[in-house]
Amino acid sequence: MRRTSGSEKASVAVGWRRWVLLATAIPVFGGLYLKIFTAPSPAGFASPEAAAPAASASRPFYRPQLLPNNTTRSVHSATAAEISGGRLRAFWFGGSREGASDVAIYTSVFSPPEKVWSPERVLVTRESAQRHLQRYLRKLGNPAVGRDRSGRLWLFFVSVSVGGWAGSAINLMVSEDEGETWSPPRRLVTSPFFNISTLVRGSPLQFADGTIGLPVYHEFLGKFGELLRLDAEGHAIRKTRLSWGRSSLQPVIVPWSETDAVGFMRYSGDPPGRVLMVHTSDAGAHWSPPVKTALPNPNAAVGAVLLANGPLVLAFNNSQENRDDLSLAYSKDRGNTWNIARRLEGGAASPKASMPEYSYPWIMQDRAGNVHLLYTWGRTHIKHVHFNVAWLEGKR
Repeated sequence: MRRTSGSEKASVAVGWRRWVLLATAIPVFGGLYLKIFTAPSPAGFASPEAAAPAASASRPFYRPQLLPNNTTRSVHSATAAEISGGRLRAFWFGGSREGASDVAIYTSVFSPPEKVWSPERVLVTRESAQRHLQRYLRKLGNPAVGRDRSGRLWLFFVSVSVGGWAGSAINLMVSEDEGETWSPPRRLVTSPFFNISTLVRGSPLQFADGTIGLPVYHEFLGKFGELLRLDAEGHAIRKTRLSWGRSSLQPVIVPWSETDAVGFMRYSGDPPGRVLMVHTSDAGAHWSPPVKTALPNPNAAVGAVLLANGPLVLAFNNSQENRDDLSLAYSKDRGNTWNIARRLEGGAASPKASMPEYSYPWIMQDRAGNVHLLYTWGRTHIKHVHFNVAWLEGKR
């Protein structure tokens, strides 16, 4: 039998001490992390910028159109923000297919007077993001845009260095000129576990103290939603769970007062598939357990908006299995009961895409009181539906 030398024994002892220190540091760091990121929120939701109330005498209008796409075979996951002059600036990702190395983030601007979108232009490529972030990137994913209190646009987008979407990180770019130019992307620190498995889909929201709320979700060792709170420089300062387990994704949050908000999530669990809903009454410091609504969900993203002086509106796939039906539902009691208002895709009269998928809706009301809905149309285009409340209510 070979005898162990003194140097080998010392080396083994050093190795064990390192493991003991690491094992001790992990819970300490994790405890500090949890203490910081689960602290109660010090300020309420900011009051939303008021949209013009819908005029009862307004004639209904509904204008659908496809955004330009002369660049890529596949597009997905649109988001947008209203900019100066009542225009709309949209963002999405496109490439040969979802998850391909050639996927980039694109942008286009909608002009209401002309009712046209500008030609799409590339905003972020994998190579440019990789250069600025100084790390290898395999692919890019979902963008999400919003404003801070000073009026700057904040654009978040997903990137992956290793593995699939479970290995994602979130990056931030800021624009002070309505999206014409942007700061270099910067990676957010959102998790103590190698800073991976944080994704974004829902639009950010403002708090009264100038901080930003960012709905995020995770796909590593579970599927669940969270609300990040970011300071004025985009650094995460708090984190609050929206759900637990392995079946809730892609939260969207809609405040209706300084303290109250409702959130909706995609459901990826066992049947029956239903849109999930959560509530808060303390400005996001705590959230109710997720409950299934009466609205079906085929493991797909949803969009939501609270109309001025009106109902809560949800854009969703009205099916438990497929994304071939896209509909609008409204609730006048903050999500307790729902009525189907309009079927946008899937009816006999609606044009069919070669791939019958109508998904990832994003919806907002502009300052003029009209509504914009963007969604993936057949994976080949982003579709824009522009309508007013009179049309939504079925007036003639």
